[in-house]
Amino acid sequence: MAGLISMLVTAAVGSIVVNRNDLGAVFDGLGGLSGGGATSRLLVDYKEPQRTQILDYLFKPNFGASLQILKVEIGGDSQSTDGTEPSHMHSKDDLDVTRGYEWWLMKEAKARNPEIKLYGLPWAFPGWVGNDPATGAPSGSPFTYPNQTSHYILEWLKGAKQAHGLDIDYIGVWNERSSTAAYAASLKQSMRNAGFDTKLIAKDDAPGVFCDQLKKDPEYAKQVDIVGVHYPSDYGHADYFVCHELGKPLWASEESSSYDDFNGAGCWARIVTSHYVLSGMTASIMWNLVGAYYHGTNWYASSMLTSVQPWSGYFENLEVLWATAHLTQFTKVGWQYLKNDHGSGKLPEGGFYVTLVDPKGDDFTMMFVKISWRDGECTRPPLPPYNVSDEVVTIKLDASMKAPHDLVVFRSNFENEAKPVFVQEANINIVDGEIALPVKVGDVITVSTVRTARKGHYESPPSSPAFPLPHFDDFEATTLSQEAPYCTDQIGSFEVTKEETNPKNQVMRQMVPQLPIGWSDHGSNGPMSLIGMIEWRDIDISIDFKVPVLGASGCIATRINQMWHNGIVLCADGHGQWNLSYNGPPVDGDWGKYKLVKTGMVAPLGVGKWNNLRLRTLGGKADGVLGGKTLFTQQEVRNVDSGFGGFGTNFWHAVEYDNLNITKIVSGDNWSPTTPSPCPAKPQVGQVLTVTRCKTNGIAEDYQSFDLTSDWQIIHRPTGLCVTAPEAAPGAVLTLQSCVFGNEMQQWTNKYTRIRDEIIPLFLRNTLVRLAGTEQGAATTTITGMEGVRDWATWTYFPNTYQLRNQYNTDERLGLAMCLTACTH
Repeated sequence: MAGLISMLVTAAVGSIVVNRNDLGAVFDGLGGLSGGGATSRLLVDYKEPQRTQILDYLFKPNFGASLQILKVEIGGDSQSTDGTEPSHMHSKDDLDVTRGYEWWLMKEAKARNPEIKLYGLPWAFPGWVGNDPATGAPSGSPFTYPNQTSHYILEWLKGAKQAHGLDIDYIGVWNERSSTAAYAASLKQSMRNAGFDTKLIAKDDAPGVFCDQLKKDPEYAKQVDIVGVHYPSDYGHADYFVCHELGKPLWASEESSSYDDFNGAGCWARIVTSHYVLSGMTASIMWNLVGAYYHGTNWYASSMLTSVQPWSGYFENLEVLWATAHLTQFTKVGWQYLKNDHGSGKLPEGGFYVTLVDPKGDDFTMMFVKISWRDGECTRPPLPPYNVSDEVVTIKLDASMKAPHDLVVFRSNFENEAKPVFVQEANINIVDGEIALPVKVGDVITVSTVRTARKGHYESPPSSPAFPLPHFDDFEATTLSQEAPYCTDQIGSFEVTKEETNPKNQVMRQMVPQLPIGWSDHGSNGPMSLIGMIEWRDIDISIDFKVPVLGASGCIATRINQMWHNGIVLCADGHGQWNLSYNGPPVDGDWGKYKLVKTGMVAPLGVGKWNNLRLRTLGGKADGVLGGKTLFTQQEVRNVDSGFGGFGTNFWHAVEYDNLNITKIVSGDNWSPTTPSPCPAKPQVGQVLTVTRCKTNGIAEDYQSFDLTSDWQIIHRPTGLCVTAPEAAPGAVLTLQSCVFGNEMQQWTNKYTRIRDEIIPLFLRNTLVRLAGTEQGAATTTITGMEGVRDWATWTYFPNTYQLRNQYNTDERLGLAMCLTACTH
């Protein structure tokens, strides 16, 4: 162990010597994380053959990512980032190990690669695990009654084995939350008693003092098999030394969270090498596995690939997948690293390399990574600046390597989108035990004795990002215990089940009976599910509902975001009370903290009776109908929102739903692409850029369509021209010009992951000059900020419509959203 610790502080080497006699730690694999939460939700709705193709890209050996670990969320009925995942036990007397899609996903992974390791981790827990077993009083903690929570996890392990034939290799405690020695001991004992040899990983949180806690508590340490940390920095974190002293593997058990373009690939390639060289980590798991969740929920497409169009079958952005393949297609779990300075380390001119060997044979693999600081930065944690430059690396292979006469070479460059990635080059010859390998900035290179790797390929269908309307679902075609197609639960859990009073009819039912022990939002508003697009404004949505108690409400919404945020919401309860509001419904019934637009009473709806609730919003007007009777018509409502359709209830009630129906409300060209008369059909070089109101309802307009590249360019999609500043100064007039790779007047640097999830500044490279817009319609630049109340210098990107906008969530100060436009007023 002392040798491992000393390895972590060695300096950069001169020439590289590779010696098989200096074996280091055991390689535990690269993986992907499904969950945390509902990140794979739309994948299960894909039709064949695209669903199989995506799964092949992720799991099939020697084809794509060839993942070695699959980590999944153990659903806990509560919001865990992009939605909720259903628990296998909503209450202590409930058990259904067919709920959700993680079981299906694990089986698909195992079918393709029987050697893949499986790892389960809860983000949240159903409330009952914290209830007093005698009185039922809630404690709000999963650790107050540790045996109760252990039983809950054990039932999940049993379900995996008995119902699905899955052996779970690793289990975690609680994602990024507390952990206790008593619970760890209870869980390990429960697993042993039931015949499971599943290893315990703790504590799935940011690096901190956890290893110090284990060092001070040997009994606690005895229960933990692997230390898992999230988003670890390789620079100056002393806790890792304590972790290594424990003699346990150290993993980056959640990593990256970065957008799946060339920058995300550069981030991932860097850390899967630097984590071993600088920190001695032996596994890295990417959050998340597959970006199969709507834009408009959190952390869009921070994944191995993007698959958000189950209706079209389209999938995209495979760069991170190929960065993964550089290691996974040439290694196996159980291989061993060579120690630093003996096969792993820092490249002389910046970058990292690792060598892994098969301890049972003669195969070996070397991976070289040279990513520049700007392109190698992940979303988190911060990365200290560093320099890299091109070089030719001389590799001296010791006789112990038993190298053949030549080696396989695969190369990518993740700093130039024009170049193909994961390209097999001519084999490299070994001359007098040496190799001369050119390594350029941006390169990721694999050199190996393994000759089975290949770049698999499936052709994606054309993209069709607009959600298809009309949409109707009576839930009859949905498998029981699953969510309805395209619905994404955000609070609570909505499952298709048999209607209680009519088993021949399938309905959607809210299943969570009490406040869960949550991870993020613990349930400030009532349960809800959303569907559609964040760009929607003008829709007609209706649903049938029936309540189990008079105080329960059925609710529908337009223009809504996650967790009932913003938007227009209409609710009606069994007493006949109805409310039209912005946001809501509050789970505590206190409507005072929300903006009520209109309220009223009708005759009591009663219990167990079907009622149809309908809401129409067009521009600044809304119509509401309950049971065929008009509640209001042409009611003035806020006109600045856009968002999803949604439905739900006001509390933890088993409200049933049927016949969800969503249609467009067409008025003029609000659902049609148009080109305003001042805008040229095809802009030319020199076209001045402006800002105009964003086209709504998910309609992509040519004059507002731009791509953001990993080289920080903003490219007008129809023309291929780049947004260009004449100089790095405030008040510039921006124009479209021919794109030039590396032109700093065309490079608008930004937080490339978060720009799709929030408003952020875009800076001209290496300056403080920011892209800005004015209420008068100018697209310009600023340094100090904008003076006008309705001017702005922060932006967000909507990938479905290719719009660079001034609002992500509604900002009433700015009014209707404005977009960058290739059009002169």
